[in-house]
Amino acid sequence: MRKKTILLLSLATLLFLTLPGCNPTPPKKIGVLFGNVGTPDNYSPDWVAQFFEIMFDIFPPGFLAGGSLEGGTCYTYIHYANAAESLICDVPEGTLIDVFCNEYTGNYPVHSLIDHWPLPGGDGGFETDCFAAFEPAMYVNTFGDSTIDPATGKTLYGPHIDDPDGTGLGIADFLETVSFAQMDLYSRIPDQTLPFREQLLKWWYGNDAPGYTPDTPELKNIKDRLEELMPEYDFVFRHGWDAYGENIDPYGDPYPWDDSHETAITELIEDEKVDMLVVAFPNPFHTNLKQSGDEWYDSNGQGVSAIAGKTYRQCVEDTTDGVGPGTEDEVNTFRANKPWEKHWKHPFPLIKHLAETLDPTIDIRFARGYGEFEEYDRALSEMLNYTIDKYSIPPDSALKVILLEHGYDELYLGAAACDSYHRKNRELADRLINSIAGSISWSGRFEVVSAPYGYAEGTDDPVSQDEPFGKIMSVGEHIDDAINGTYVNALGEIIDNGLTNFDTVIVLNSYFHSDDTDVLYETREVMGNNNYFQDLYERDTTDADGTDYNADDIDQDYYTVRVMDGTGWPGVHGCMEDPDNCTGNAPVFKGTPQKPTQVIICGTFLGNSVSAGRDNFTEAEVKAIMEAIGTGGEQ
Repeated sequence: MRKKTILLLSLATLLFLTLPGCNPTPPKKIGVLFGNVGTPDNYSPDWVAQFFEIMFDIFPPGFLAGGSLEGGTCYTYIHYANAAESLICDVPEGTLIDVFCNEYTGNYPVHSLIDHWPLPGGDGGFETDCFAAFEPAMYVNTFGDSTIDPATGKTLYGPHIDDPDGTGLGIADFLETVSFAQMDLYSRIPDQTLPFREQLLKWWYGNDAPGYTPDTPELKNIKDRLEELMPEYDFVFRHGWDAYGENIDPYGDPYPWDDSHETAITELIEDEKVDMLVVAFPNPFHTNLKQSGDEWYDSNGQGVSAIAGKTYRQCVEDTTDGVGPGTEDEVNTFRANKPWEKHWKHPFPLIKHLAETLDPTIDIRFARGYGEFEEYDRALSEMLNYTIDKYSIPPDSALKVILLEHGYDELYLGAAACDSYHRKNRELADRLINSIAGSISWSGRFEVVSAPYGYAEGTDDPVSQDEPFGKIMSVGEHIDDAINGTYVNALGEIIDNGLTNFDTVIVLNSYFHSDDTDVLYETREVMGNNNYFQDLYERDTTDADGTDYNADDIDQDYYTVRVMDGTGWPGVHGCMEDPDNCTGNAPVFKGTPQKPTQVIICGTFLGNSVSAGRDNFTEAEVKAIMEAIGTGGEQ
């Protein structure tokens, strides 16, 4: 009787499963790989080498110098720990340390790279043994870094040791100077902890973000939203960082990073056995320099670069398209110094390669940047309105809004001008200016502009009497032009804007999504006056009181407010006309006490305490991922 009952139940089950609509097909399993730069919570130099590997093509030969990227392996940069380095490395001030916080106890003397210059008194080893013959590399790697000998009080430029067992051997000198600069930045961040990763991981995973305290209530996140909108799919989520793309250490030796792209892809394909892999980078748009590489095509089979329809490589090699190198000699020089086979390890090509190595038939798709969706416009408008409310800005006052861009230079032989960044950034900026201007009701004077904060001043964008702001107006130059009162411009002239200019300037992040060191400090360093330095005027990057920006200058939303009342940022003027006698000129303090302009530098979508803009920002990224699942996205 028992066997008969079991048989009948089995037949009933079989009949049920064969009825129309009753056969539960297993949901398609989709792996979502989140990616971004990956700057660590706390100071570590390990991320620097792979990150700069991505941007190899913008650097002239010898600029990076040393290590696996270019040049030789001659030196270990070293410092006598100052207060900041003492705090980060937990050593007494004056301790001799490398960028890994290792104390140096060897016998090789610390000396300046000047000793290796091909000059009288130098041995020439700097150029002949370690660097290509490129003079700016010699200058940057020497004067871009310094330390003070506590015994003599002497400043050593390009301080290093020639010890063949030094731990910095095999790492490019420029990358070591970057790491020492990072120590200084981390020492000035609240709790010496960068919020970048926590903000991103909670945006991706919500309270499932690994390693962080859950929020109450849980913040809106991409994982939950995708699962809510697409319940028919079985989602598996992983993340990886550009700076840990492959499982190798800074020297290029094997190392199993837990959060590398390689580890994430291996887990998704081999362990989770996903049917589809969707790659989502939280950027407003994708660029060759940061994502796509030299031979990338969109979903319509069109090349991606500054020139519609051309790849970056095609743009560089075409001397007639008006972008990039302008002569065959320049193209040949670029190709000889930057062979194309060295260009492919950008995140997208690398991820595609790693995935297809494990499964040649894997369905891999790349989501578009969130900046192409209208929800992103609305998110920026929400951030602007939150800022206006936060500081009670009267609607009848004069308000200027600057949409902050990152900014790239054309750099080596102009080849980086072929990067799709320049075209896509301009398209996005023009759209955002119009959408934000149309989204706000303002009775007073109102203006919206977009400008880069980097690579748009000084030697990157030289000025002249005909072009006192250069060819590109930077964020800092827009601030200069907007405030009431006086300032010193990049020509060393005193400019008086009078008292009828803007009452408030808001610098709104339109490129950054989370608060990294760029946002916390470099975007604030554009407010200072211009000072004379080595035959040109450079912006004073300190705070109004002459100190570096630090935790005290940033509120809980990662905002900074400065009032241009004519008491901060003394600027020396007149040096272009009479450089030998300008130091006695009375300093010009920025602004005016009569009607000071307040300048507000905003934090980011993921950093503000009230989640202003977060919902729409999340919807923009979710739409990009859903589009990729449905249509294939950017291939």
